[in-house]
Amino acid sequence: MALPWREGYEYLVAGLVILGHGITSMTILKMSAEDYTISAEYLALMLEFLDKRGIDEARALEGLPIEPGCWRDPKARLTAAVFDRFARRALVLTDEPWMGWELGASMTLSSHGFLGYAAMSSETLGDAIELAVKFFRTRSTIIQLESFVDGDWAVLQVNEMLALGDLAPLVVESLFSSFHFMAMQLIPDVEILGELRFSYPEPAYFSRLRALIPVPVYFDCAYSQMRFPVERLQRRLRFADPRLAQMAAAQCEQEMERIKAPPALLGQVRRIMLAGSGGFPGVDDVASELHMSSRTLKRKLQQLGTSYQTLLDDLRKGLAVEYLTQSHRSVDEIALALGYSDASNFARAFRRWTGRSPSDYR
Repeated sequence: MALPWREGYEYLVAGLVILGHGITSMTILKMSAEDYTISAEYLALMLEFLDKRGIDEARALEGLPIEPGCWRDPKARLTAAVFDRFARRALVLTDEPWMGWELGASMTLSSHGFLGYAAMSSETLGDAIELAVKFFRTRSTIIQLESFVDGDWAVLQVNEMLALGDLAPLVVESLFSSFHFMAMQLIPDVEILGELRFSYPEPAYFSRLRALIPVPVYFDCAYSQMRFPVERLQRRLRFADPRLAQMAAAQCEQEMERIKAPPALLGQVRRIMLAGSGGFPGVDDVASELHMSSRTLKRKLQQLGTSYQTLLDDLRKGLAVEYLTQSHRSVDEIALALGYSDASNFARAFRRWTGRSPSDYR
C-alpha cells in the first residue's frame, strides 16, 4: 500500500482547552501533505547505494519530481509522497527487500547532518539519545522518536506520524541499523543492544539475517523499539566534546524553526487506547478525548492511511505477541486483558493476524 498522500491534502486538528465549565480557547493547526517530509540527504545515500548495484541516477529518478542535485542542499526535503515513490522504485530495481539493513550500515555519523554531529559529541549515550529525540524533526517528520525507561531497559521507540504500510521495514530497519553501527563507533568496547522489536510481521528475508544479529528479535509487537540495558545510558562517548555538541545543537535549533511539526494523531489515539481501564475504548470515546466527532476522527485516520479498527487490531496483536513471548500469562488471561469475551474469540483473531494459534506462537 502506498503512503496515503496527495498534493493539496490538508490536515486539520482542533484542540480544545477546557477550564472550569466552559471552553476558553480553540487552536486549529492546518497542515498540508508537504509538512510530512524527509531530508534529501538520505536520497543521496540511497542513490549511492543503487549506483553500487549498477543502477544509475537517471534510471532511479526517471519520471519523479526530484530535481537532480537537490540532495546537495542541506535544507532540501522530499515530501512523503515523493519519498514513497522513490523508495518503492529502489526496492524494485534492487530486488533487495532487506535493503534497509545494508543502507543503515553504510551510514556514518555525518549522514544525519548536524544532528549526527550533536549526538557524536554528546557526553553520554543518554545525552545523545535525548538530542536525537528532540531534534529528529530535522531529519524527518514521517516518523517520530520517543525514549523512556521500562524497568531495566532503556527504550528508543519509533512512532509513525502516518501509516508506513509495507515501507515500514525499509524505514525502521535502516534507522535501527544506522543507530546500531553508530553506537559501535561511539562506544566501541560495549555491545549496546539488548533486543529489537518490530511492529510488523517477520519479513521472509529475515531468516537469512537472524544469525547475524546478536540479540533477540521480535516481530508483530505493539511498537518498533530498540532496547538496551539502562546502565548503558551513562556510558561516556568516545568523541565527547561539549563545545562541538553545543554548536551542533544550536544549528539543529535553527533547523527546527523552519520545519513544521505535524500533529501526532496516530500516537495520540494509541495512547488513549492503552490508557483505558476495563478494556479498550471505542472510537466514540477516543474521539471525545480528542475533542472531535467520531466521524471526523475516522476521516482523519483514513487520510493518514489507516483506520480505528486497524490501529486497535495492530495494538492488540502487538500486546498479544509480547504477552505470549515475554510473560507466563495463560491464553485465557491474555484474551481477557485484550478485551475478548473468551479464549476462542482471541484465538480466531490471533490466527487471522499471524496465521498461527496462540499456543503455536508461544
